[in-house]
Amino acid sequence: MPTHVIFDMIRLIVILFISSYVAISCIDRVELPIRTEAPRLVVEGQITNEAPPYSVRLTYTGNYGGENGQNPADQYVTGAQVTLADDQGRSTRMLQRGQGIYLTADTTFRGQIGRTYSLSIVLNDGKRYVSKPEKMPAVPLIDSISKVITPKENLPIPYYFEYSVNTQDPVSEKNYYRWTGYAIINRMSKGRPCNLGSPAICYDRCWVTIPSTDVNIYSDDAINGKPLRNRFVLQAPIYTIGPQLVEIIQYGITQSNYQFWKLYQQQNARTGSIFDPLPAPVTGNVVNVASSTDLARGYFAATSITRKRLRVQDYTSRYFGALNSYIFSQTALYYQGDCRDVYGPVPVVEPDGW
Repeated sequence: MPTHVIFDMIRLIVILFISSYVAISCIDRVELPIRTEAPRLVVEGQITNEAPPYSVRLTYTGNYGGENGQNPADQYVTGAQVTLADDQGRSTRMLQRGQGIYLTADTTFRGQIGRTYSLSIVLNDGKRYVSKPEKMPAVPLIDSISKVITPKENLPIPYYFEYSVNTQDPVSEKNYYRWTGYAIINRMSKGRPCNLGSPAICYDRCWVTIPSTDVNIYSDDAINGKPLRNRFVLQAPIYTIGPQLVEIIQYGITQSNYQFWKLYQQQNARTGSIFDPLPAPVTGNVVNVASSTDLARGYFAATSITRKRLRVQDYTSRYFGALNSYIFSQTALYYQGDCRDVYGPVPVVEPDGW
């Protein structure tokens, strides 16, 4: 091999070695700072047009980056002085009745549509927070609750009842809505003998509560003064043939409260991609009187409420044959034992009032 070729090969090897060394030596370890944030006050509560007491839950946000974590018990606010007042000069103290839970003490202090309410909180360290005054809006009555059986093509739970609300939006005012609800449904288990040596089986059917879980809000921008039909609120699985007891709660909320829940929805809908906007804290309407930048998390609302109940026992639908066949073929999937223990603590008799 010619001498100049050997020298070229050696020079290339040296250049590659030096380049690799330089590249490696340029990689510096970067210590990223751990995010730390002082705990902030969280306020969750409302006054309604229903009978008192009214409740407020006071906690602190978690401490990010703590070496030893944070004791959950430290997140409850204790010993605060909490006062609820209206625009007519009436007020009532709210007394602590649990971990971070404060309840109104005056049973004659009842929320009224059209009145304006505010909350005052004085913490042990002397900081005083107040909520921005809110005027309780009106809420229209629920006309009816619609139901439909929906197949889900899911082996353990192939069918659901879906419940929706129907109401008439008022034409003379701007309305913002929120809905929650729950269904009390039948669940089956293997049960247990009624008495020792008895062949009869007891406690094989119980009542289990299924609450709605999503934040469900709506503005009447698109339907002002028109009927609002089939607004979905809740779905309840059908485990066995038997009654379902349903209550839907319709709230009249303020525009500010609606915007709070809208931001909450947007934050929860983030996918975690690089195209997501930077998260912003979901602050509410409670602020430190000594510092306008010290905003509490959560919200204290003045909300009107109307409720409607439905007792469902008619399973007539185009799915009834398949549904009935499925339910009676799934006894092997019933859990072993007393249903009060399997799903409990739950009642074995239909709740009162239905």
